[in-house]
Amino acid sequence: MENPNNPSSEDYIPKFRRKKLDEPGFLRKLARFAGRLGAPVVRQLYGLYFLWKSPHTPKRAKMIILGALVYFFSPIDSIPDLLGPLGFSDDIAVITLVYAQMKAYMTDTIREQARVAADKLLGKNS
Repeated sequence: MENPNNPSSEDYIPKFRRKKLDEPGFLRKLARFAGRLGAPVVRQLYGLYFLWKSPHTPKRAKMIILGALVYFFSPIDSIPDLLGPLGFSDDIAVITLVYAQMKAYMTDTIREQARVAADKLLGKNS
């Protein structure tokens, strides 16, 4: 139970600015748009997701990954996702940039988990 006289740092962040990943919602959106995103982007999204869940990932890296995953999931977007092929261009740019920055933390296990998950989602044989 939280002590009202000893607030946590989270209490100072306005509620609408607290970034939390709605995992079921994220995974549903990924499944819904996987075909439009393409296998490489789906693998990168899964790679970032599994890296974010890993207990070995540094906290700072998790914060960056969380920002990218929340941006992908968020209905508030620079370019709305419903605008056809251009709709995901900003999301793909953010995911690709963050994935490139996080490559140092990617293990072979996480890469393999991401590949298997992407192949399963896209209906490919592993």
